Amino acid sequence: MAEAHTVSEFAQRVLLSTSLEEKLTHAPPSLILDPPKKGSFKTPTTPGRPDHLKPRPNNGKSPFPSDDQIHNEEQRGILLHFFANHELLAVELMALALLKFPDAPDAFRKGVLHTLQEEQDHTRWYLERMKSCGLNFGDYHLSPMIWSHISSMESPLDYVSRLSLTFEQANLDYAKHYSKVLTEAGDQESADLLAKIYKDEIAHVGHGLKWLRRWKENAQSDWDAWNKQLHFPLSPIRAKGMTPFNEEGRRKAGLDENFIASLKRFQSSRGRSPDLYWFNPDVELSAASKNYHTPKRLDQLAADLEYAFALAAPSSDDIVLLRNLPSDSHREALAAKNLTFPEIAPLSDLDQLREVRNICEERPWGIPNPALLSKEFGLQLREKIDPTPIPSAICKNEPEIRLFIESHPFDDWIAKPLHSSAGRGIIKFSAHRPPPISGKYLIEPWLQKDLEFSLLYHSNPPDQGGLRFLGICYQEVSKSGQWISSTSARKPASLLLPEQARLIATKVLPSAKKDLLEPLSQLLEEQNYHGPVCIDSFIHYTSEGLVWHRVSEINARWSMGRLAHQLRLKLSPDRPLTLSTIQKNSPLPENSFPLGDSKNAHSRIPIVTIST
Repeated sequence: MAEAHTVSEFAQRVLLSTSLEEKLTHAPPSLILDPPKKGSFKTPTTPGRPDHLKPRPNNGKSPFPSDDQIHNEEQRGILLHFFANHELLAVELMALALLKFPDAPDAFRKGVLHTLQEEQDHTRWYLERMKSCGLNFGDYHLSPMIWSHISSMESPLDYVSRLSLTFEQANLDYAKHYSKVLTEAGDQESADLLAKIYKDEIAHVGHGLKWLRRWKENAQSDWDAWNKQLHFPLSPIRAKGMTPFNEEGRRKAGLDENFIASLKRFQSSRGRSPDLYWFNPDVELSAASKNYHTPKRLDQLAADLEYAFALAAPSSDDIVLLRNLPSDSHREALAAKNLTFPEIAPLSDLDQLREVRNICEERPWGIPNPALLSKEFGLQLREKIDPTPIPSAICKNEPEIRLFIESHPFDDWIAKPLHSSAGRGIIKFSAHRPPPISGKYLIEPWLQKDLEFSLLYHSNPPDQGGLRFLGICYQEVSKSGQWISSTSARKPASLLLPEQARLIATKVLPSAKKDLLEPLSQLLEEQNYHGPVCIDSFIHYTSEGLVWHRVSEINARWSMGRLAHQLRLKLSPDRPLTLSTIQKNSPLPENSFPLGDSKNAHSRIPIVTIST
């Protein structure tokens, strides 16, 4: 191995050599720092490696061990194998930075060189501990992910933003967490190694932070400067490990409180193409008319309620579009309740995101499909499953209503527009005075309801499990049919009076899990619909006691009941949770906290109340 005399010669050896020994050999003390010059180094597709150590894409799932598996010696070796590959890639990327930016300040290049040699040590330490676990480097897949994110760096600022302040910052989480896990597994030698590397990583992040501050615009905060420097698909989410968030280590590295808080609450996809969510609760109205335009009042109500959707529906890997972005203080308050938004963007960016992001699926509150969202869709299910259906008909005018209701012994009736939700447009009328309607309405008797609830389902393609029943959510609605609240519980019958509980336990739940599945699935597949769906249902009084009306209507979209169900799973799996709203600036009920942000709400704030 020929001795390198200059930093560039040493960097080329580290980056391009196919000998692992050469890559991990420190620079000689006599190494000369090349004089500054314009860079013209061409980045290789991959770093030089022996063939069995070349990083390659992996279409399968890499077997990253869980914390519980670390007690197994082979699994500890696999963990160290992952870390060794990351350290070697960092060594190679630091060598690449020295070659690409020979005109960077001397102090910066000396800092990179020093860090590179510490990363060489880290790699060697991992390789030695891995051998003690019976593994050799290359026994498992070596991912090129870090190389693919960083090797295209275009400036020293790019380098510190991508490597020092992103991937090395994530190591503040990983190194501290796995040092603790390895101690608990009885491998103190590996735990001490991680603790030693953790201290080095604090300094590495600090080095990147020092140069970020030197090169950023004076008016920019550290967070804004770093966030702006990252380009898709890299985002701040990569600066967080998939382990507990380590605030202490970040403070030791010099990151300020605004940076730490902003990163802690930041959510985005870690690699998979995200789904795109937004809240369009007037979807039934838009489905009914191509010329529909959202009234200002409804748009403001949607802006008030959309935080409940944004916090309940998407996963952390998705994007949700909002009319009003939450304030930092509100996001911190939600984080204290273990609620975080995924990646967020203004709703006005919808068309732009469709162009520039690789979106997997678009998942709004509802898809404006007229047939799917019509009240007629529920009638189709009634015809399939209800042996004694409540009389109902679609009528277009007053004479048709009279003709229909005269043969049925009910005094009070309701007329529902075929495309409406949340009680909008419902008309209650007497059999003696049918309303002068225009357009199609569903006409059916007004019944004295004792309990209203939704049967929650999720429709998947047949090869992905098909239609699944999720549970029951109880609804409170006003006399005019407008939604007031939704309550979800793990044991739904436990919230009810004895007679109600018996009916739910003996008839509703068995039928929901079995009898309703096939006909509902058939109807949804005919419309090629996959996503959230619920059957609005109720128990009502008759002369013979309580009777279950199985299908009031079908909502082939998200629903407030489904949001309550999702929020309960996140916040209180074993305790009932109620989703409701309060007037802006009203006092909070006991055991409640707001999902909405009072700073930008128009009139209502969604809240959750968790039962004690």
